[in-house]
Amino acid sequence: MFRQRLISALLGIPLVVWLIWQGGYFFFLAVMIISSLALREFYTIGAVNSGLITSIGYGGNILLLTAAYLTNPQGYFFALICFFIVINIAAVLAYPQDYRELMLLIWSVLYITSLLAFFLWLRAQAEGFILLLSIIATTWASDTGAYACGLTLGRHKLLPAVSPKKSVEGAVGGLLFAAVVMSVCFAPLLKLSRPTALLLGAVISLAGQCGDLAESALKRWGNTKDSGRFLPGHGGVLDRLDSLLFAVPVGYFLLSLAVRGGI
Repeated sequence: MFRQRLISALLGIPLVVWLIWQGGYFFFLAVMIISSLALREFYTIGAVNSGLITSIGYGGNILLLTAAYLTNPQGYFFALICFFIVINIAAVLAYPQDYRELMLLIWSVLYITSLLAFFLWLRAQAEGFILLLSIIATTWASDTGAYACGLTLGRHKLLPAVSPKKSVEGAVGGLLFAAVVMSVCFAPLLKLSRPTALLLGAVISLAGQCGDLAESALKRWGNTKDSGRFLPGHGGVLDRLDSLLFAVPVGYFLLSLAVRGGI
């Protein structure tokens, strides 16, 4: 298992960094592919069997991410509201309809498509490469710290009903690792003070850990261990995205504010 995780990381990390560096159309296309794979895993976990519902989800994902790429958060929000209204009108006309699957459709667009849109908006900023890279690297450091500290020091369960293997010690280790990486590696590049970088790293770690737990709860509800088998040793795409889906939007607001304010 460890060997598989190591090989996947050695191959995957340079590719991710290259795509962030490229930005533009290459990065947009990568986000589009990743979102489609994550949606497929989400619908599998939720046991969405309607081909029509999943087709609407994939189609809406393409349209909404395109809107996010071409416009700004305000433009995306308008497109999202239009999507929601159209879906509800269609559900009324098609009544009786399985509203459980309809709610999962809306949830998937909010959870995956909308949160991934922040990757595009952050990369589109003037210092987008280093901003996005710093958040992703900090989140990876948090995951690594949580895993290492939980494995070696873990004694007290964090939320055993949701994720039995996660510990309080692991969560604290993740916070510390993330704070150090943000402060040591990225504070000079982002022109942030060390205290600010430490605080931002810890907050990003906290957001990422919440994202991890949110996906763990989703998988428990769907009675599955991994979201998929896309990456050897790492599970599915959603298993690799869970922390970043929460961390990047939080970092988008906090880190952009800190950099602009020269804190």
